[in-house]
Amino acid sequence: MSKKKQLRRAELKRVEIRKRELLNRKKRLQKLMLMSVILIGIISIAIFMSMSNNPNGYDKSPELAKSSDVISETEVGISLSDIGDNPEFYSYDADGVVVRYFVIKGSDGDVHVAFDACDVCYREKKGYRQKGADMECINCGLTYPINSIGTENTAGGCWPSYLPIRIDNGQVIIENSDLAQKKWMFN
Repeated sequence: MSKKKQLRRAELKRVEIRKRELLNRKKRLQKLMLMSVILIGIISIAIFMSMSNNPNGYDKSPELAKSSDVISETEVGISLSDIGDNPEFYSYDADGVVVRYFVIKGSDGDVHVAFDACDVCYREKKGYRQKGADMECINCGLTYPINSIGTENTAGGCWPSYLPIRIDNGQVIIENSDLAQKKWMFN
């Protein structure tokens, strides 16, 4: 075989080897890119799921609220023995609108009740959570001493919306009409 043919064959071999190396490199790069896209997708889904299932670190789903105990056609009631130092959230169906409210016993020994919405932040549908001896608006972060809850909002601004109650025969009694009156806050 002539020297030229040998050189030509060697050159063709080197070209084939480079082609295979480039093809292998391209395949590795494609695998790496696919793995990166999958990983980014998984992380994005995880972030979305954690944010949508637990906004602001607090779940306000209606399933967590107890249904109000109907004691008559016009009233719901909560046994005083069911009320403790931690808020209990209740719901009432006012013509298809789930109205939420909470009940808690203050350090003063009194029962404090309010809608789980305020006169300002209600549009956000976030409500309140307990923070020590206070209830905190999940939307704006303002806190209110538990012992002051259950009064009319005289200053304006964010405040756990007032819900009138009476205590009778070992129960907190709430008028259905009072619950229905503020259903617009939960629509």
